[in-house]
Amino acid sequence: MGEPFMSYHPDPLIRDYQDRGMVKWLGFYLSEHTAEMNAEKNARDLRQQRNLQMSELEIADILHRSYLTKSVVEIQLAVLTAEGQPIADVIGVVCGFDDTLIFLMNDRMEIQAVSNESIHHVHLARTIKWSEFS
Repeated sequence: MGEPFMSYHPDPLIRDYQDRGMVKWLGFYLSEHTAEMNAEKNARDLRQQRNLQMSELEIADILHRSYLTKSVVEIQLAVLTAEGQPIADVIGVVCGFDDTLIFLMNDRMEIQAVSNESIHHVHLARTIKWSEFS
């Protein structure tokens, strides 16, 4: 260890630098840590956008169309998270209704009840044709 740090460098500021002997770990991340940070960033980027409030007539029309044609709908509820973001959409086919509830069947054949008053926005889901798969 007789040779000082970077003694061969032409710049005197670097050549005469006195290292404090501390290892600087800030730039060293494990690959698992960077993968987790990227996943968190992607999750933040995929946050739900708040759609415009629809009238009861518009909501009823789309839900009725889903009930008749067995089309998939995406329902955005009026409930927000603690950060003010909308919760994940409820997705399914309208399989029934009564005065205050809409019953949806999801892709796992589970039935979920949604209150009429809690619906903020609804739209028919885009169906992917078999020819669009790559």
